Amino acid sequence: MIARAAVACLALLLVGCAGDRPVHGDLLVTADRVFDGERVIEEGAVLIDGRSIARVGRRADLDVEAERTIALGDATLLPGLIDLHVHASSALPELLLANGLTTVRDLAAPISLLRAPRERSGRLRVLGAGPIVTAAPNGYPITAHGAPLGEPVAGVVGARASVRKLVRRGASVIKIALEPSGGLPLLSLAEARAIVDEAHRADRIVTAHVTERRGARLALEAGVDELAHMPCMEDDDRLMADLARARLPVVATLHVEREAGPAFCPAGMANARTFVRAGGQLLYGSDMGNPGIPFGVDVEELRLLRRAGLSAREVLWAATADAGRRLGRAPLGSLVAGAPADLLPSRGTRSPTSDTSAGLSSSSRAAPSSSRTAGRPGTRLAG
Repeated sequence: MIARAAVACLALLLVGCAGDRPVHGDLLVTADRVFDGERVIEEGAVLIDGRSIARVGRRADLDVEAERTIALGDATLLPGLIDLHVHASSALPELLLANGLTTVRDLAAPISLLRAPRERSGRLRVLGAGPIVTAAPNGYPITAHGAPLGEPVAGVVGARASVRKLVRRGASVIKIALEPSGGLPLLSLAEARAIVDEAHRADRIVTAHVTERRGARLALEAGVDELAHMPCMEDDDRLMADLARARLPVVATLHVEREAGPAFCPAGMANARTFVRAGGQLLYGSDMGNPGIPFGVDVEELRLLRRAGLSAREVLWAATADAGRRLGRAPLGSLVAGAPADLLPSRGTRSPTSDTSAGLSSSSRAAPSSSRTAGRPGTRLAG
């Protein structure tokens, strides 16, 4: 095969070998540092063609040409960040995009707002769960946040039917509530297992709202794919070890747990540290929509993940490449050939793998950078 390719190139010497031609694209973005979701590339460049990334690497190593070039200089170019736990995304999509997010997973919304995700030029990508599947008649979140945010079920047959209904309406993930606090009704083990089984039949994962050990233990027994919060109501080293041993990832939401106060969530950070030391995987999710959480990248949540024991590189990986993989949409969240052209420029001299917050703004009202308009339709250049 190699010999044939060489002969073909020799035969084309008079007109030029196709392998020597530069790769053409619409837009070339260069920066002193490019974080591709896994590693930092010094003096890097990303070539975009249409809605996708065509080439990534050191600028000196790329044989590319583009209609336009943006030279960011002293900046880090990252994949657009992914938040795995938000609410109210439908109300403020442009604000979220302007503040560094290109993809969000909305984990509670009325079924009337549930839609299958669509790829739209330069728009926020939203994957939704719809209402939370919970125990009838008034399991969490019905009494706390209203009936439209809950999908009450009674019995295995009803549990399976609710999952099928949500999938038909466009749910990308199924969320269940395993929250007995205050005497709330709780799904039975049989119901929870039926929900997980029906979701897996539809190629959907199940994430579980839990805050304390009883709900977390039920989640483990039911075989859910993820916890939507770090259990925070009591210190429990054994539970953390069991979660890590089961390889059950946890969307940390440490910032919102801290905002809830020690009376409600006294043990979130302690459990997170124990979980990480035991080998558990923390995921990035802010629980945006709750008081105190910015509409955009939650830099404080990133800092708290560092305090919990993740390296700066692991924090950024959790908010980019790993999040895309967990959504079942890799290479979303990465700057690699074939990935969606979701880009986030971060100003400053510090490398993001040594300082997670370098160049990232935590303001929920920050204006979009002028560079955001540089992307052609289909390109998300956030921030």
